[in-house]
Amino acid sequence: MKRKRFTDEQIVRILQEADRVPVSEVAKRHGVSEPSIYAWRKKFGDMGTDDVKRLKQLEQENNRLKKILAERDLEIEVMKEIGNKKMVSVQARLEQARYAISRGVTQRRACTLLRVARSGLVYQCKMPIKDAPVIRAMRDYSALYPRYGARRVRIFLQRDGIALGRDKAARIWAMAGLQVPAKRPKKRYRSLHRQPFVATAPNQVWAYDFVFDGCANGEKLKCLTMIDEFTKESLHIDVAGSIRSKRLIQVLEQLIEERGCPLMLRSDHGSEFVSVALLEWAADKGLRNLLIEPGKPWQNGTNESFNGKFRDECLAMNWFYSRAHAKVIIETWRKHYNAVRPHSSLAYQTPLEFVSGWINKSTTGARVST
Repeated sequence: MKRKRFTDEQIVRILQEADRVPVSEVAKRHGVSEPSIYAWRKKFGDMGTDDVKRLKQLEQENNRLKKILAERDLEIEVMKEIGNKKMVSVQARLEQARYAISRGVTQRRACTLLRVARSGLVYQCKMPIKDAPVIRAMRDYSALYPRYGARRVRIFLQRDGIALGRDKAARIWAMAGLQVPAKRPKKRYRSLHRQPFVATAPNQVWAYDFVFDGCANGEKLKCLTMIDEFTKESLHIDVAGSIRSKRLIQVLEQLIEERGCPLMLRSDHGSEFVSVALLEWAADKGLRNLLIEPGKPWQNGTNESFNGKFRDECLAMNWFYSRAHAKVIIETWRKHYNAVRPHSSLAYQTPLEFVSGWINKSTTGARVST
């Protein structure tokens, strides 16, 4: 913008001079045209120098008030935008302060509104640099085991020599955006009675049940899951299209030959588990059948829990081309479950680690799987 040649005070003095002497002389003396003097006279009229100074002060005050009002409106608008965002940590508030400054709010005012120090605006956070190797390792395990959360991944990191507390692991896991999508919560029922016969040693109670799925080629999958209730070890997963009592007896005989005979078998009232052939075979072996009460699956809670993990981490995560393909994938997962996957109810040991530790400490002479 071009700067004015004369100030308002100077113009008023020129007009006062033009009142005493001819306008032409005043114009020539000050190097302006006569029309300019007449235009000034029309604008300023009879105002004196003091009046001009007062007018200028009023204009300055008016401009200042306009600026304050504009700044206030801007602050209100920016704070409305920021107010919809969650700001718990200092870093989050600093980020919003930088945003307010980018919108035109002064640095001092933005820091006052968001309750942060001005020095924090130039501070470079060192935590992301320190946590970067941990985040990379977490991303690798998250890609390898999509259904594992921060607790189990922390155990894998400890095995790799990266020691983390639970809170720190949860913080880094959440910051990296690796949370596992939550499953739909199921309605839980309270049992008025305790589970019949709680296992206190390996090879006392075997629990079994069926899990169903399908293949891409249309073949049906019927999976017999069998676990040791005390060690949480997956003893066997038999995959077939149809499993009747005869095949069930063959699987049990094979397991007994490998691991020894358990004391009890726990199951629901499925037709395969209450068949005459199975009951007679169990009586010959001296096995006791623990059949849960109808409509109370929590009485077989250990096996039900395993079935949930089996479906969530194996069946739901794989696309089976055929039954033969499913057998290979399921057996691979079963071995991983026993030897690699940490189990929360076993103090984050694997079932095989728990069995090994229990054998070393136990002096009862109980039959255990080897």
